[in-house]
Amino acid sequence: MKITRQSKPRHASLCQRLLAFWNSNKLENRRDDAFHYAIHYGAKTSQSNLLPQVIWEFEIIPYLNVKELAMLRPTCRWCDKQWQEFLKRNTFRVPEEVPTIEAMRVGFNLAKQKEYSKENPLMVVLSEGEHVVEGSHTRSDGRVFENTVDIPCSNISFIGQGKDKTTVHGGFCVENKKNVTVKSLTLTNPNGMGPWVIGEVGEEASVEMMCVSVKECGRHGLGVGSGASVKATRCEFSENGQDGVFLIRGSKGIFTDCTFHHNGKDGVGAANERTLVELRGEQTEIHHNGRGGLCAFTNATINIYIPSRPITALVHDNGTDLFTFNGAKIQSQLSSSSLELTIIQEAPHQ
Repeated sequence: MKITRQSKPRHASLCQRLLAFWNSNKLENRRDDAFHYAIHYGAKTSQSNLLPQVIWEFEIIPYLNVKELAMLRPTCRWCDKQWQEFLKRNTFRVPEEVPTIEAMRVGFNLAKQKEYSKENPLMVVLSEGEHVVEGSHTRSDGRVFENTVDIPCSNISFIGQGKDKTTVHGGFCVENKKNVTVKSLTLTNPNGMGPWVIGEVGEEASVEMMCVSVKECGRHGLGVGSGASVKATRCEFSENGQDGVFLIRGSKGIFTDCTFHHNGKDGVGAANERTLVELRGEQTEIHHNGRGGLCAFTNATINIYIPSRPITALVHDNGTDLFTFNGAKIQSQLSSSSLELTIIQEAPHQ
């Protein structure tokens, strides 16, 4: 729709035409037309007043994505105010405001304009449906991860609509970023890994996962390394080509009410000095993994804090249920009246 400037339109008739157009057109056409109106009437404050504010607020601005809203920001004070209101929300939606999940790199630019915190993170809300991650990410050590996006900043949350409603086809890499949250979605990456979380000496990396399914990844479902930490609650790690979760080099993982099953190698794997895995919650179960259920290597430790259930009910039907190697150990809390851990399997040093 095009508006000519031959005569000044009346507010009432313009409202009627706009609403009629909105009700008869598809979403993508509405967005195009909204941007046309914004450019046409937003160039000067006096021109923006030709449209009632209710039309701007409810029929034009909601259809603009982040890039378009940023482009309009310098046109007038009112548009700049809308940009500031957007920043205050701490939220953007995919694909409504950012076309694809790869555009989440916009978070990096937003983080340069505003300081986010653990209490007030930047929230990326993923709609129902399929979200595809294209391209690859080259980690700082030179390793290449296919179909993987780099998380651009700390204090950021990715929130889906539910494990059965939002699916992300691809993985993500968190390097030296803190307070990253992933919630209510499914992650699958047949060409590589799911999430990979890594820190460095003197740096922290931390991720929290809630109600997430990581499945059918070509490699590990979840990888954690170099002092990074992960907390996962009510998550499922299944049908991955290698381990469900794999922790190395002094990293830490706390898994509460999580299940690890039908992975090609180990359900839970841990290796190296100071690497620690904690299993909590009565819904925890490790079963039908191809090589091992709980596997600890080279001085790593796996602690089980589920005294209400016997080990055989938690870990069963794996290639080998419990496996330790070279100084590694698996311990369990056997009584709810005491936090004392009892070694149930330990390997001598090689």
